[in-house]
This record gives sequence, structure tokens and C-alpha cells, in this order.
Amino acid sequence: MRTATQDIYGNPTEMTFGVQLLLGINLSAFAIEHIFRFPLSNFCALQSNWFDTFSIWQLITYQFIHQGIFHLISNLLGLYLLGPDTERGLGTNRFLLMYFLSGILGGLGWSLLSPSGIFCVGASGCVFGILGAYAALYPHQKLVLLLFPLKPIKAWIFVLLLGLYELHQTVSLGSGSSIANAAHFSGGIAGYIYALVIGRPDIIRQLKIQFRRKPKSTISRTEIDRILDKATRHGIHTLTQSEREALKRASQSGHNQR
Repeated sequence: MRTATQDIYGNPTEMTFGVQLLLGINLSAFAIEHIFRFPLSNFCALQSNWFDTFSIWQLITYQFIHQGIFHLISNLLGLYLLGPDTERGLGTNRFLLMYFLSGILGGLGWSLLSPSGIFCVGASGCVFGILGAYAALYPHQKLVLLLFPLKPIKAWIFVLLLGLYELHQTVSLGSGSSIANAAHFSGGIAGYIYALVIGRPDIIRQLKIQFRRKPKSTISRTEIDRILDKATRHGIHTLTQSEREALKRASQSGHNQR
């Protein structure tokens, strides 16, 4: 995929430090295993039962292992095309943290749904994290697929459709799929939430305003006098629940003013 229009932060394919670093690590790991024939997968791939041996490092190392050239290119293409704009929106340190968190949570989601004896490799969970973060940062930026050059589609719509597909595959196929759809879905959700909280403080402020408890209306002095007069004449037991609450609020308001 590619951005259909130039992003406001500059050329989408202008490399940033974080993206260059991740590209270099992924390419180096691929060369070590597939060119120099060193079996990184033996101890770097994420085992579905990694928690039995407490191989916690696998939640990070599996992100840099790829089964073949097509697997590598498909992941690095997403990193190359959408990574720079996402890094500019978050900042390098936060971008790298988002990348690894998406991969870790993607691996956790996959391992929780997978039987023992299988393994997961690849940066797909991280790349889906970038997709989710991109949609949170630039929801109305238009994207077009390279393989299917159709009408450009807004980022948030594209990521939503892709997320629904991955969720469907996760639920319907479960552990029977050779593709780690659960890692894709979990990584995408992690990246979206991370960028929404870190990169879009305006959205968070709006949500706080929407859910903030509305102040209760003040009770007029006339109404308070009426309720007190009723209690004096007919007894406090004759007061309704709302009248009792009104007296309580008036009493609390008087304490606060003092």
C-alpha cells in the first residue's frame, strides 16, 4: 500500500531513524539465518508454550525472524511505506516503543489461542501496530493498495475493514490457520490505542469532557425553605426521596462553602 496523497509532514518515503534501524535489524536477521545458515529460529522463534520455560525473550526476538523472502518483503514494505509518517507523528522513541509493544501483545494474543508445539515468527504484529497507529494519527489520510489499485480509501476505514477480517479469521479458523491472524489483530489494536492515547491528546480531552460527570443543579433557597417548612409542619417522614436528597445536597454545599 502507499499514501495516495503527500502527507503534511513531508515525503512519505523519506526515511526516519527508527524505520531505518528496524529495517536494518530485520534484514540482518534474515541474512544471518538464510544466507549464513545460522539457525536463529531455534531459540528466537516464539513457541506457543513459551511461558512453560519462561522464554520471555522470544516475545521480542520472534519479531525479527522470517520464514522466507516473501514473508520478509511483505512486512518490510508496510514498515517502509507507513513507518516514517507514523514515526514523525509519535516521535522516534515512542514509535519504537509502540512497535515493540505491538509485537509483544501480538505474540501474547497468538500464544494464548494456540496449542502447544507450534511457533510464530515475523514482524506482522508490529506492522499491524503501525497500521493501527497510522489510522489513529491520520484517520482521513487516503491509502491505495499496490496490488489492487482501486479508489483510494481513508486510513481509518481501511484499517477497520482489515481488523474485522483478521478478527473473523481468528475466530473462524483459530489455531488451524498457518497465518498468525491473532497476532495481527492484537498488534493492530495495541498500535491504535497507543497512538490514540499518546499521539492524539485532543481526542482524549474530548472523551474526558464527554464522560465527565455533569454538576448537579443547585437548589434554590426558596425550595429549601419549602421543604423545611413541610418537614416542620407534617414531620420529616412525609418528605419524598427527592426532597431528602435536595436537603442533603444543600447541607453538603453549605459545608463546602465554609
